[in-house]
Amino acid sequence: MRCRVLVFLPLLILLWSGCSKDPAALEAKYLARGKKYFQEKDYTRAILEFRNAARPRPRDAEPWYQLALAYFASNQTGLAITALQQATKLNPKHTAAQLRLSEVMVGSQQPAVLAEAVDRLGQVLATDPDDPDALDALALADLKLKKPEDAEKLLRQALSKFPAHVKSSAALAAIEYGKGDLESAEQTLKKAISQAPQSPDAVLALAQLYQLEKKNLAAEAELQRVLQIDAGNVRAWLALGNLQLADGNTGAADQTYRKLAALPGANLSYIHAAFLYSQGKQAEAIQELESLAHAHPGDRAARLRLVAAYSAAGRRQEALQYLAEILKKNPKDNEALLLRGRLQLDSGDLLDAEQDLQAVRHFLPNSADVHYGLSRVYASRGLQRSRFQELEEVLRINPNLLPVRVELAKAQIVAGQPRAALEMLEAAPQAQKSAPTLVAARSWALLALNRVGEAQAAVEQALRVQKAPDLLLQRGLLKAMKKDLAGARLDAEEVLRMNPAHLGAVNLAVQTSLEQKEQPIAFRILQETAAKNARSPQIHTFVGQWLERLGKPAEARQAFQTAKSLDPQYTGADLSLAALDFGAGQIDAARNSLSSILQKEPRNPNAHLLLARLEYSSKNIPAALAHFRTVVDVSPDNVPALNGEAYLVASQDPDTALKLAQRALELAPGNPAVQDTLGWVYYRKGLYTRAVELLSQSVAQQPTAVHQYHLALSYVKVGDNSRASQNLQQALAKDPKVAENEDGR
Repeated sequence: MRCRVLVFLPLLILLWSGCSKDPAALEAKYLARGKKYFQEKDYTRAILEFRNAARPRPRDAEPWYQLALAYFASNQTGLAITALQQATKLNPKHTAAQLRLSEVMVGSQQPAVLAEAVDRLGQVLATDPDDPDALDALALADLKLKKPEDAEKLLRQALSKFPAHVKSSAALAAIEYGKGDLESAEQTLKKAISQAPQSPDAVLALAQLYQLEKKNLAAEAELQRVLQIDAGNVRAWLALGNLQLADGNTGAADQTYRKLAALPGANLSYIHAAFLYSQGKQAEAIQELESLAHAHPGDRAARLRLVAAYSAAGRRQEALQYLAEILKKNPKDNEALLLRGRLQLDSGDLLDAEQDLQAVRHFLPNSADVHYGLSRVYASRGLQRSRFQELEEVLRINPNLLPVRVELAKAQIVAGQPRAALEMLEAAPQAQKSAPTLVAARSWALLALNRVGEAQAAVEQALRVQKAPDLLLQRGLLKAMKKDLAGARLDAEEVLRMNPAHLGAVNLAVQTSLEQKEQPIAFRILQETAAKNARSPQIHTFVGQWLERLGKPAEARQAFQTAKSLDPQYTGADLSLAALDFGAGQIDAARNSLSSILQKEPRNPNAHLLLARLEYSSKNIPAALAHFRTVVDVSPDNVPALNGEAYLVASQDPDTALKLAQRALELAPGNPAVQDTLGWVYYRKGLYTRAVELLSQSVAQQPTAVHQYHLALSYVKVGDNSRASQNLQQALAKDPKVAENEDGR
């Protein structure tokens, strides 16, 4: 007997081993585990199991569909959509995946996306012509495509087959409400309740209809009926709390939000704290959030809410102390490091923020949050190349992040790289191609490339779908380019009606008014902008800068002081006041303002740059040089600082100056001030022909007295006395002391 066991044992091992490696069996095992975790609402583990399930049979769509559901449940919508796209790519006949993806796409406002959703729904209905969910989604698509009659027909078709399908009834009631037929909408929902008396969704839909009709007592009664059917209905509890809050019944709302916070499985333990915060009870709200965070130390969301509440309440040190306690227990806690990095970034502690974010990147190299945080650090430090690299890395990790793509494009355009911006925008996922924000960003790139016709066509087409502010602004700019100043101002004013804080629209409205010789209208626009944004220090500073340009220094100073009174920590107002004093020759006042900024923010680049200009005007070259160098140390890609340092060291150390100026020109090709500096460095090095070449380019763009003086001296060195004399005379006509000032530098 023992021999038989020994003989059969290897065979049994081989059989068991072979079964464990069977791809279908492995997939089934992982899917079963994932579904179990999903039912338990442990979405993190469910996601891991569904990912494992996708490996043994990589061409099977089902694991990807289940993975999408888990991503949706954990609020990772972008990843969920990617998983659905993969599922439908692997198996176009996977109707559940096609339907879910179509339902997501129907939420879009973009005609191209809606058209694709309609095609996918057609595939679902080809398999099951009466699928009520597919008919509902198709009806919504028809509504958005301006086909209300077709939508209503589809919904009635669904209800004829499935009269208890609440979703169809709710959609039909919404159409009837939209047509103003309130009685029919109410009857449709009441009929749905009679067909499905135990459906909380039907009763909830009727409650929402009553809310829209301002029948709050009836709405509350229906919400209470929902809770009798389903005591754990989160949507009903939320609606009830919001209704009570809107009615001013804060006591009842307080009790409702308390019950909702304690509701098992609702994942809304913070909701009562949020209510307290909204009522101005910050201390009590933070106390609750502290209790939640300490009770669940591994809860990422609880940490984030507590740190955000500390920051919003101005208790930054407590937020840092809380994170320090976590990091003391575990110095490699990536979430705490990431949160601390964000706090430091928001408060301007760039080097500390970078250190924390780099530490997290070491452990989480594919974290989009980390790379985006680093992009903000590099943007603040003026390191544009590094910023672009980090934003590109974010998009590599998640190509669906449209706001990041648009941000990168705009930054590239500002940096003089419109072609790179255009290529990057055109690489966006197809579903995003007609998004208004992407179309607007693409149009900015086209305008920067002087492809005006293409930009205009894209803007007009996009505006037929949606009147987005940036698109209207672009249409206004295109009109201004054609000298239709009145039309341009009308577009700018329409943008301001939509968004009174849109600074691009303010600029266009003011500029077109000035070009039309209508200065009173320009002042009115600035006054209205300040009045409509009365609590914004940034807007008051912006308005003050315009007033200064328009020769109204007293009014500008008042605007800056208003901004400062609104937020004493806002350095933008202090900088503007210092610049105003500097321009008025009040050197000591300007220096005092800038020194106070540097006491709070020792590395503030704008304060150092303005101090450098101030010291240079006072002939204090060493002090000016020190300020330029401080900026370069913190922001090695800061063009004004590189250019200023190069210019000041050109006579003593032309080799160092050459490296600095070349770096500046590499970062800002075609900049006339940088061309002048580099040309002057070549002059100091005795390379006169190269100096003439660069200085001529500078003067062609910006014929200032200094630039023409430098060019005149260079022409002398190459023996072109005629041009030397011509440029010297023009320079002296603009500034009789230019030679004295430059030679005495």
